[in-house]
Amino acid sequence: MMNPTNDLQGVGLYAEFRKPNATLQIFITPDGYDEAGSIVTAHAYRRTVTPWSPKKQWRSSSLRITHRMGEVRGYGGELSAYELEKIASKRLAPLSSLFENLIKQGWSVEKEPFFIECSKKDLTDVRMAKTPAKLMYRINQTRKAMGFPESLIPETL
Repeated sequence: MMNPTNDLQGVGLYAEFRKPNATLQIFITPDGYDEAGSIVTAHAYRRTVTPWSPKKQWRSSSLRITHRMGEVRGYGGELSAYELEKIASKRLAPLSSLFENLIKQGWSVEKEPFFIECSKKDLTDVRMAKTPAKLMYRINQTRKAMGFPESLIPETL
């Protein structure tokens, strides 16, 4: 989307993974503009909740923009499908290793991942290194509507 005048800046992705005594939550915000009109790069937030850490804090990491992508955005050019795939691969490399480890360690996907709208306010919180509270509210409402388990701590097998 990347339109500085729209309140809605794009959609993020939420996914939940479980194994006995642990739930890993992850959500990814899109690139977009915050309330001040500054560009905010996509971020990935994650946390692992267990009986021993039921209120674990979210950790975030930036999915940095590559030089080529920034160059195109600044001049209004277009990228080929090959270049887009290469950029996406570089930006998502930190998450690729996370997902590979989840598979190796026997985590399973809870329900199915879903998309969630992200606003300028959400991206203002992201830029200020805060967990976006209003986005978290929408995620929790969607989890409930989709029938995700209420408790983040799964029953032991």
